[in-house]
Amino acid sequence: MTKDVLKFATQCADEGQKVALITVTAITGSSPATPGQMIAVLADGSISGTVGGGASEHKIITRAVEAIRSNEDVFKLFIDHAETGMTCGGSMEVVGNIIGNQPGICIFGGGHISQSLAAIAHHAGFAVSIVEDRVELNHHFEFANFILSKAGEHDTHIPPLQADYAVICTRGHSTDIDALRYCLKNDFKYIGMIGSKKKVSEVYTTLINEGVDKTKIDSIYAPIGLDIAGTSPGEIAVAIIAEILLIKNNGKLTHKRLL
Repeated sequence: MTKDVLKFATQCADEGQKVALITVTAITGSSPATPGQMIAVLADGSISGTVGGGASEHKIITRAVEAIRSNEDVFKLFIDHAETGMTCGGSMEVVGNIIGNQPGICIFGGGHISQSLAAIAHHAGFAVSIVEDRVELNHHFEFANFILSKAGEHDTHIPPLQADYAVICTRGHSTDIDALRYCLKNDFKYIGMIGSKKKVSEVYTTLINEGVDKTKIDSIYAPIGLDIAGTSPGEIAVAIIAEILLIKNNGKLTHKRLL
């Protein structure tokens, strides 16, 4: 059972999901759980394993979901079984560790810029997900969660993404705007889209005509990245990750040189 729980937690974390891995550390009196029992909980409340079931386990799952959503790293919880309505009369203590809690970036598109950006983001500590419908590009993203999908607005092949930042750089105008529609319906701290000023203006006009709220459009970073005057895929990727880190760390656009 423990092996299955750990395998589930590791697999979900590798896919970019945040997981609360909870262990029973102590019990007193009569308890449905034993020290060392584990349960893994995802943000949607789905689980692997058990810590005894019943109302006490439900309370633990609820606390775990809360910890994931509030970006906690660790939590402890004391459960009095009598207070949860269980008749066993004992108590237990659990500790929960949130794994896969690093910031997540989802890149829509698997071309040259995406390949450079994914590598830089990975080294910067991001959990990287790639959404791309060309399966032959999979081998460029060995360290990322590769999601085979067209990333359309109503695409049901994309699992829930535990990503904070979204970058859109697909292979065409129509797929870019499809990905943008999808992103605007999800909760990202940052949405950036590659493209010329002319292209971005046309996309914004299309969205306005579709009735998209202007405040949402104003939140998009497009054209994407800081202006470092670079044009190669690697330089563009650096400009993009620099902009994301600037926002993530609440930084300033200033030089750090002394003179």
